[in-house]
Parts: sequence; C-alpha cells; structure tokens
Amino acid sequence: MKSVLFASLLVLGLAGCASQPEVSNLLADRQELKVDPEVIYITAVTELFEERIPQPDGESLLQIQFAVEARSDAELAWKVTWFDAKGMTVPGVGEGYRKASLLTGQTRYFKATAPHSRATSYQLHLREPK
Repeated sequence: MKSVLFASLLVLGLAGCASQPEVSNLLADRQELKVDPEVIYITAVTELFEERIPQPDGESLLQIQFAVEARSDAELAWKVTWFDAKGMTVPGVGEGYRKASLLTGQTRYFKATAPHSRATSYQLHLREPK
C-alpha cells in the first residue's frame, strides 16, 4: 500500500514539473499592455507606471516606465503606440520596435515619452524580435 501511495505521489510530482510556467501577472490583464504568447512565458512585466512630464511651454508629455523580469535568457522587442483623446494614433519619430536582451533572473527597466502633448493614452507591445 505504501509503495502504491509513493508511486502515485511521484507521478503527480513529475506531472507538476512538466507544466508550463505560471503566468500569474496582474499587469498582463491591463488594456495598455499587449504581450505576445511567445514572450509571456519567458518574461513578466513587473511594473508599469505613467506620468505627465511638465514642459517649459506649459504643456506636458505622457511618459511611461516599465520593468521586465526574465524567467530565462530572452530576446524581446518592444514599442509604444501613443493615442490622443479621440483614440487616434499620435505619430512620432522612431516608431519601430526596439530590441532588448535579458538574462535569467534579470530585471530591466525601460522608459518612453510621448512625441507630443496631445498623447493621452498608450499601448505597450512586447514580442519576439524579428
């Protein structure tokens, strides 16, 4: 009886080791954050903040800061799409994806500033580099 119980526990324990890593990241559900499935298993966005930065002309620019933690060595690409109050894209210079490398257990911090004071919201995209 003991050997059957031990064998059952061993099988259940090994089955647990084979499962996908847990993706319990509260930030993953945010509308502003779009992470491709290939990236969500190897990284986690652990912080995502936004603030308005005052400018000398009295206007202010939306700025975001975010942190990405790597569960394994990873390459990722990220970009921010900025939107005005009506939901229209606010174009800027250098809108393409930026590449980043992370080592297992490393947390990297990133920052992006809107190209114009009309930007009131954003969407952060993370994917594998192409």
